[in-house]
Order: sequence, then C-alpha cells, then structure tokens
Amino acid sequence: MTSRTAALGSGGWFLFTLMAFMFSIIMGMTVTWINVGSRSIANSIHEMQCQTEAARVHIAKLEVERDSLLSPYILGKTAERLGMSMADPGQIRRIEVSRRK
Repeated sequence: MTSRTAALGSGGWFLFTLMAFMFSIIMGMTVTWINVGSRSIANSIHEMQCQTEAARVHIAKLEVERDSLLSPYILGKTAERLGMSMADPGQIRRIEVSRRK
C-alpha cells in the first residue's frame, strides 16, 4: 500500500469522489439558479425600458396636440364656432391682488 491509500483508508477514495461529485452537482444547480434569476431581472428591466419609451412617445404626442390646440388660429376658430367674440373696451375688469409677506 502506498502512503496515500493508507492515509485515506480503503473506502476513502470512494468517499472523496462521491463528495466531489455532490459538490459539483450543488455548484452546477446554484449557478443555474443564479443565471435564471439574472435573466428574469434582465427581462423585467427590458420590459420597463420599453414601457418608459412608450410613455415618452405618448407624452411627446400629447405635447404636440396641446401646442396645436393652443395655437392662436385654432383658438380663434374654436371661439367663432362657440359664438365668442373679442371683448369690447370696458367689458374686462382687472383686479389687483395684494400679496402679503
């Protein structure tokens, strides 16, 4: 018998090999679990980025529509359609509001 065989005993190599195999299986499962978790997080981040971009596009469209509706030409046409006209002198009163400090 060599010194290694004598140190590990007759079943020592089998136990060592079994422990190494079990450790490898556990490490492989752990790495797989971490990979699945990181992919799930990456997919969630991508989905949120797509939602954010869609919201930005929607905001831009709404701003364009707001600017269009507030244009003097559109406001004038809307006022005519509603029967509104320019105020005559003396019809508008301005009230000064004093600000307290």
